[in-house]
Amino acid sequence: MVYGNDALRRTAAEVLERRRQPILAAYRQRLTAATDDLGGAADLVDSYTTQADVLVRETVVEIGRETTDPLSAPPPTSATEGVDLHPRECFRAVVALADILLADALEQLCGRPDQGAILALVADALTRTTLTRLLDASSRYAAGLMNEVHQAQIAERSLIARELHDRLGHSLSAAYRNLEAHELAQERHGGDVDRRVVIARESLHDAVGYLRVLIADLRLSQPLGSLDEALANFLSTVETGETRLHTEINGDESWVPPEVLDEVFLVVREALRNAVAHAGARVIHAVVDITPHELRATVVDDGVGFDLAAERDGSGLRAMAERAAAVGGRLAVRAAGRQGVSVELVVPLLAVGAGAGR
Repeated sequence: MVYGNDALRRTAAEVLERRRQPILAAYRQRLTAATDDLGGAADLVDSYTTQADVLVRETVVEIGRETTDPLSAPPPTSATEGVDLHPRECFRAVVALADILLADALEQLCGRPDQGAILALVADALTRTTLTRLLDASSRYAAGLMNEVHQAQIAERSLIARELHDRLGHSLSAAYRNLEAHELAQERHGGDVDRRVVIARESLHDAVGYLRVLIADLRLSQPLGSLDEALANFLSTVETGETRLHTEINGDESWVPPEVLDEVFLVVREALRNAVAHAGARVIHAVVDITPHELRATVVDDGVGFDLAAERDGSGLRAMAERAAAVGGRLAVRAAGRQGVSVELVVPLLAVGAGAGR
């Protein structure tokens, strides 16, 4: 690494700034004449040239920045809206710019006794700014790819949800209505309704309910804006009868990563749905406590309870446990005879990177 005095740095910066426009003109000419992927469309040439202009400006600033550690801090950057280049092509474009810039600087400094020192300052500053730009281009390109993957997942989930709704949902609803009509017809004629028909109708009713929840889950493709708001919206669609239902959220939701908040909502919603549908409770209480290091959600009812050993392998409990495990948490379900049910979800937030806010 070469460190120059103030006079050398000033000379290097002045040479580069004075020659910036001729360097960019030569660079554009090389791009235009290129026969490979670097040449071609005018908009690509404009993008490469814009990026090169920013790079040269940053190099001038970097030459004047005195440092004893060349990796202590990144050089200042300038925004280049709309310039999104593939990292491979960005690297090739930077190599072409460096070739032109260093050759021009060498020509301008030819014959000076301090030529080597000044040229070393220019090359060092150009290397630092180049590495920063390449890293930025790679990060933005990777983020773009991840966004495309996410959008593809959203489209696929939406397609599955539509198919379930339009095909399976229609068939289940039709079967349920036919069984319901059969029961009414039997009752009007004074006949006894076959218990198997009643059981089949109730099973279809539950299946339709689970299908609606599944479709809603598939369409939940964007992070929640607010857990409190999402639970309130869900409860507004639930018929609770005489059951009193209370929800309480304590703490700052911004401490929770969005993907964790999504899973917490789905677990709490399923616990509330089960309690409303099956507990026969007078009161259902849901509490979510959020601290910087932990989220703890509890849903408690005073209903009839159930046999936990018999239901442990049920799809609902299994799905809730899997969602908890997916975000590094754990699910505990307690059902003591006819003394109600308690569902507790605990998620350690530091382990999943909470605290950075959203």
